[in-house]
Amino acid sequence: MEVMTFNIDNDRRNLVDDKQNFNIDFHDSKYNWLQARQYEESMRQVEVHVVHGNGSPVDLTGMNPVFEGWLPEGVYRIIDAKHSVMIDAQNGIFRFDFPAPAFQIAGSYKQAFFRLMKDGMSVTTLEFSLEVLADKVISGLVPSDYITPFEDLYDKLQDYITKANGDFNTAMVQWKKDVANLITELNAGVSGINLTITEIKSQLSALEDKIKADNLVTKADLDAFIKQISDVLFDVVNVDDDTDIGESLPINLKNQLDDFKAKLPKDQFKIAIISDAHYEDRYRNTIWGSYPYTKDAYKHLTAFNYLQDSVDVMIANGDNVNGLDSSVKNTKQELSAYNEKLLTGVNTDRYALVGNHDDGSPSKSYNQAIMPAEIISNDELEKLFHTHDLINGEVRNDGSMYFYKDYDKSKIRLVGIYTEDIPETAVNDDGTPKFTRWLYHTYGQAQLDWLSKVAFSSIPADYQVVVVGHAPLYYGWTDTGAHQYNFELLKGLLDAVDVGNSFSGSSGTDVPNELKVSVSADYSEQGPRSVAAFIAGHVHRELTVPLDRFTMTTVLNDCNYSANVAANSAQSMAFTVYCFDTAKRTASIYGFGRATDRKYSY
Repeated sequence: MEVMTFNIDNDRRNLVDDKQNFNIDFHDSKYNWLQARQYEESMRQVEVHVVHGNGSPVDLTGMNPVFEGWLPEGVYRIIDAKHSVMIDAQNGIFRFDFPAPAFQIAGSYKQAFFRLMKDGMSVTTLEFSLEVLADKVISGLVPSDYITPFEDLYDKLQDYITKANGDFNTAMVQWKKDVANLITELNAGVSGINLTITEIKSQLSALEDKIKADNLVTKADLDAFIKQISDVLFDVVNVDDDTDIGESLPINLKNQLDDFKAKLPKDQFKIAIISDAHYEDRYRNTIWGSYPYTKDAYKHLTAFNYLQDSVDVMIANGDNVNGLDSSVKNTKQELSAYNEKLLTGVNTDRYALVGNHDDGSPSKSYNQAIMPAEIISNDELEKLFHTHDLINGEVRNDGSMYFYKDYDKSKIRLVGIYTEDIPETAVNDDGTPKFTRWLYHTYGQAQLDWLSKVAFSSIPADYQVVVVGHAPLYYGWTDTGAHQYNFELLKGLLDAVDVGNSFSGSSGTDVPNELKVSVSADYSEQGPRSVAAFIAGHVHRELTVPLDRFTMTTVLNDCNYSANVAANSAQSMAFTVYCFDTAKRTASIYGFGRATDRKYSY
């Protein structure tokens, strides 16, 4: 990671002679510099040290570092107030993670510097040389202004409507006033951003004319307006990619993670679980169930991935994203960003399982219809979860969401299950789906057949079974407003595996016809194979539930609920590591952050 040092008292440069073209001469080696390549996805980071003339650190407490840049060709601007991370404020150190839009255009920046903001006042560093190398292999990033204040202000629109009791005219008056204030503020310090501003003004004017003409604004009008503004401001998901796992962690968090790793037993089979992150890059607070503090859930993966050298398996156990975005395209982008960081950035075995939020089906409230095109299909989910790639050498049913893998050294068979296994072909007369993953937790016939005949069959002698899935498994558990079907059949199969006998059963009379299944298996010849654990998430709390033949546990949600918790602190996240002593038949559960330690015997 590049280290930059700025002396805000003594740093100086000559005035630019040609103010029209404004080209700064960076040939003198005393200047800070950064070089990146086009289309780099927020991987470039710099550690910035700010000092006084005598070399003493500038106290940055309460300051917000803002990167401001004038891109090559002199057309577009970057004003980024959200990608800085304060590392040591009192000692004048912060980190800045450059977003992808910073590397849109090849060439040398006209101007690039940091503005340190506090209470409406600011001081700036000297410019640094920022060069973007051309990438002739890939393409696709459309140049545009990137101004984070507009993103923050756009997030407030629905809040205004809610506070105005649904009165759109009243809400628009306040929001337009704030847009105007922001434009005035930005124009006071920065010129050349009027292309974006003009587009926003145009959309506001068009909608205002519609209201005046009809004295009414429909939901379709509002949806179209939101999409237009979203297209202007949010062309891509803005991920903060921390690829340099060790170095990119704040020192306090890294120390806590090191202490956590040190207490994990070295001679036991270990599975690290992160569940219910509910990542939302475009938090809108539009309906019940949104989480305003989970834009940083993507960053939590940097801390989670840091465990990779201390565990055997890493699992993201569903609801990786929240799925309440008004656009299924946005949900796909968020899910892709989250899954890619786990599934392609870790050296140990890693899996991602599907939760009931991950397909975007929660994007409509309980009393609104949703069409299949507004939901991520099972085929698309398989691509987003890389199930056909078999990245860990696991066994799947033709790229299915469910799988198993044997860990021979530890004599553990790990089984991942699909708890949201709905039939997508079942639709109502109006074309809406009869069942959504959002509200129907179930197991289909193909999955139960495969589990009973493949995953739970031919288990080697002395092996123990660990099952992981999103929704919990125990008879009688209910989820408000949702439905849980065929779970007792999976429990019956696992009881039979543990004892080494037979089981057969069929769906209950309360199960809709399209979801009815039957299953039969006999493990007498195989013999007993201890079920060491059934691990779930979904309920956002820690449970340890002894069932007839095995213990079910749930892990705490990673998503942060509190505005009073620092975004990149341990208390903003929750990871759980299961450690199995197969000889003593004990499961020791270690919690990091808000998660707690537990233990049980099996």
